[in-house]
Amino acid sequence: MRGIMTDPASRLRQLRIRKDFRTAADAARAYGWNEETYKSHENGMRGIRPAVAERYAQAFGSTAAYILGIKQSEDSQPVNPVVSLKVVGRVSAGTFRYDEAVEGGVVSVPAVPRKDIATALQYGLLVEGPSVNKRIPDGAYAICALFDSRTPEPQHGQLVHVVRERAGMHEHTIKEIRYTRDGIVLMPVSDDPRHQEPVKLDGNSDDVVRIHGVVIGSYMPL
Repeated sequence: MRGIMTDPASRLRQLRIRKDFRTAADAARAYGWNEETYKSHENGMRGIRPAVAERYAQAFGSTAAYILGIKQSEDSQPVNPVVSLKVVGRVSAGTFRYDEAVEGGVVSVPAVPRKDIATALQYGLLVEGPSVNKRIPDGAYAICALFDSRTPEPQHGQLVHVVRERAGMHEHTIKEIRYTRDGIVLMPVSDDPRHQEPVKLDGNSDDVVRIHGVVIGSYMPL
């Protein structure tokens, strides 16, 4: 038999606190939820539908059954928790440099809950400057999925993490991928006149250009 416990709002609030989000608004912004809707769920003003509880559970590393107060049988499986990702580098168009760690110690960003992309394949990048400011502002973090056979092909208009190598140094940038009659074109997404040149995937004799990851989200810290 399944029994119903009380107060899903209190359980939701405790899960948010355990994930180190100071306020309900902080959690909503981090995961791209409607802020007022999430607040109303956490303060008990609105009931939580099972599908919504599942989304919250994936983000907070719990189960929808726990949030809703439904006792589970011993053979039921918990939802895989979504963990924080380490920021592994910086992206800024037009700058070639040796790969180096992000300054300021260990930085992490929330992973994107995706059933089709494992958390282990995700990583974060710090965006520096206006090279992708039409989509991701300076100082925000791009959340990417490693581009390989285990991740979906990037769609037309999706952002991708591009690496261009020249003389042993690397430029890490983010471009919009477009599929045209002439092949794949990597277009800038900046309103800065310095960053309007497309990047050709085949490069030239001096450059090696490759898509390293697909952008699946972004995060702006407070």
